Amino acid sequence: MGQRRIAWIRGRTPAARSHSGALAALPTLDGATRPPSRRRLAITPLWNRSRRRPPTDPGFVTPRLVLAAVLTAALCAGAAVAWALHREDEHVATAVIMLHPLEGNAYSPGGRGDDLVNLATEAQVLRSDAVARAVLTELGLDGEPADLLATVSVSVPPNTQLLEITTRGPDDSTAVERASAFADVYLRFRRSRTESAIFERTSRLDELVGLREGERNAALARLDKLAPDAPKRTLIEQQVQEVVVQISSLRAQLAAAQAVSLDPGQLVTPGKVDRGGPWADPMRAGPAAGVLGLLLVLAVAVVRAGRPVPDVVRGLEDLADGGPAPLGVLRTPVRADDDVIAHVRSAVLAVGSDRPAVVTVAAAGREDEAASFAALVDSLARARFEVIAVDLTRDDDAAAMAELVQLRAVVDDVLLEDGDFRSRLVPSDDPAGEPSDEPGVDLADLVASAEMQRSLAQLAKHADVVVVGSPGFATAVGRGLLAASSAVVVELRPRACTLPEIDVLLTEAERSGTEVVGFVEVRP
Repeated sequence: MGQRRIAWIRGRTPAARSHSGALAALPTLDGATRPPSRRRLAITPLWNRSRRRPPTDPGFVTPRLVLAAVLTAALCAGAAVAWALHREDEHVATAVIMLHPLEGNAYSPGGRGDDLVNLATEAQVLRSDAVARAVLTELGLDGEPADLLATVSVSVPPNTQLLEITTRGPDDSTAVERASAFADVYLRFRRSRTESAIFERTSRLDELVGLREGERNAALARLDKLAPDAPKRTLIEQQVQEVVVQISSLRAQLAAAQAVSLDPGQLVTPGKVDRGGPWADPMRAGPAAGVLGLLLVLAVAVVRAGRPVPDVVRGLEDLADGGPAPLGVLRTPVRADDDVIAHVRSAVLAVGSDRPAVVTVAAAGREDEAASFAALVDSLARARFEVIAVDLTRDDDAAAMAELVQLRAVVDDVLLEDGDFRSRLVPSDDPAGEPSDEPGVDLADLVASAEMQRSLAQLAKHADVVVVGSPGFATAVGRGLLAASSAVVVELRPRACTLPEIDVLLTEAERSGTEVVGFVEVRP
């Protein structure tokens, strides 16, 4: 226990050692002494309705809008011209065929008339190596089927029996020849598949008919050898009748197979060059795309201008006069020697309160951490004020604070000197101050308890001021610390919170008697 005690009084004056826990008589910026008091905030509405700009407002057309319109128009025009030039270098032809349901193919009479799902399979078969080899033979070309198929695409228009064959070539005539060749070859390919399937079927039926006729002839020969009153005669006659019935059925199937249509389909549109429409001409595509881009930007601007602008805080200038003072604008990373930090330090030290000097620094919204927390702590320590830094966004500080609130430790157990005139918190089981591997402590419930305010007051007895870094005041932890602190410094991030949230924060501070030192804008 003795090793954990903090020599926090080292280097302090006798007057500082008799510090009562609150900065009751610190000098203000003008040199006067402020008596202890609890200043009530004059809450003024922070709503700013003047930021809506209708299209008729002269300020509607801003340099940013003009720049966005010009850039969008230029990008659209450039993309359209590039596409048109690319299309000029391509020679594309299209042929269209209509398929008939055909035996032996994916799209066959076995499906329903409105079931065209198998047409996708037909499109894939058209792009097979077998069809590509036949096309190469048809055109008298040498090469690999894969190279030819790389120039071919096939699509199926919805709810149709059509296949659209699109081919590319080094010139228009080659592209047309390829499209027409694929259409003709594939129709013949479908017909050959049907003929092959019918031949296999009819051959099998002929074979079965021959077998049954042989069985019938053998049965008739045995029947001729039997006497008219032989017992086996009746049985053999029944067998002969059954075989005759089977032969009749097989012959009917054979006739039906031979009568199957062999029409694979027809060529609806012979191969023709695809000119690409108006977008294939760079002189027309560029201006048209530029105008469309310009109209798009103007349409978006008009729609946004016609809607009420959300009450998002863009900076200190959006806050109405009469509330807490704006303390300045900080740029990240925040430095301790920044003039704005010096202004914040003076404002914090000038706060008069009958409560222990506990100052919470947090953003107005739901940000995870306060950007100016570390710089403010360093600035106070450089000014030789004894300061305790409690960063509740760190797991170690949160765990140590939880021990204090849950009465599992006292201040001396968790307080660690961290340099001249400054201390920080560590868990009681980690006196060396090493980073803890323990999971983070959820303080959402603990900070709302009366023990939280008591624990902060106990810490304040060991220093001139306790500076607490917290998640945003819109979070549960931030709201709890707002009530447990004697003063707060509010950070504003551009477009990170709304004016109603600021009003709620000020109202809660007024209700709990917490001094709002001022607002600090933090920009990247």
